[in-house]
Amino acid sequence: MSSINGSISAILNKPNKTTDDLQQVIDEWHQNLLRNEEHLLQFANQLEQKQQSLNQTTNSIIQTQNLLANLEKNLQQFQLSVQTLAKYNDELETSVEQLNADNRSITYELMDSVDTHLNELDQTMKQINNALQINTDHSILKTTDELQTCFHDVHNLQETIKQIKIE
Repeated sequence: MSSINGSISAILNKPNKTTDDLQQVIDEWHQNLLRNEEHLLQFANQLEQKQQSLNQTTNSIIQTQNLLANLEKNLQQFQLSVQTLAKYNDELETSVEQLNADNRSITYELMDSVDTHLNELDQTMKQINNALQINTDHSILKTTDELQTCFHDVHNLQETIKQIKIE
């Protein structure tokens, strides 16, 4: 650029300038302007590319901010859900503890009741054994066996009588 300015200055410093000299100055300025215009166009293209990149980055940042806002909202909902679940868990633990306490009480009452009924059954069985005199000579079972033997003997006699009548 300084060489261009130097050649233009040399032409302009001539005491007598010709049309060709002026045309040469115009041509050099024109060439210089064209080069400057080309540099400006390249610079403008670079700026446009950087602007597009900046726009894309800005859009990405906006999308990221929107995602973060959604995440914050979802996180708040999640935290509320966790708090609600913790509350329900505490209530459930309290209910389970109460049920366990009630269950122990009922189990002890049931065991006492079963024990009482078993003792009553034992007493009843002893009374029945005494009344029936099981495993003694006066046992009802022995009497029943004797009655069966008697009925069997009567039956045999009847059969014998029938045979005697037949003959």
